Amino acid sequence: MKANSKVQEAVSELLDDYAQAYRDKDLDGMLKLFIPDDDLVVIGSGFDEWIKGSEELRSGFERDMAQADDIRVKFRDITVSAAGAVAWISGHMNMEAMVKGRDVYLPGRLSAVVEEREGKWLFAHLHYSLPASDQEEGKAWPE
Repeated sequence: MKANSKVQEAVSELLDDYAQAYRDKDLDGMLKLFIPDDDLVVIGSGFDEWIKGSEELRSGFERDMAQADDIRVKFRDITVSAAGAVAWISGHMNMEAMVKGRDVYLPGRLSAVVEEREGKWLFAHLHYSLPASDQEEGKAWPE
């Protein structure tokens, strides 16, 4: 079910806050955007980036921020669906970073589940992935 305009606006604000917190390397600001529950799951693009709970989330974001001098997140083609106090998001999430003096560009995909708690929308699940680089367009499998 497509989310109403109020939920879409709240999710847009959440994504803006996420991008701003990354840009500012604001760890506490970033953590405030996620539910503080043990069953929180965040999956990143690295093989070892399968995060569960707030403590692992803190460590993961600390690593991201320590290993890049500059981080920019941009979203596009976002869709938001909702039912009650839960919404799910999909779209493109591109990350740009300066790592060891080198520009890094990661054109990724985002799926997320957000939950409204006490009038504020928070991430309950986030999955960021990269398309298989060795899989040609129009092919179902890498060759």
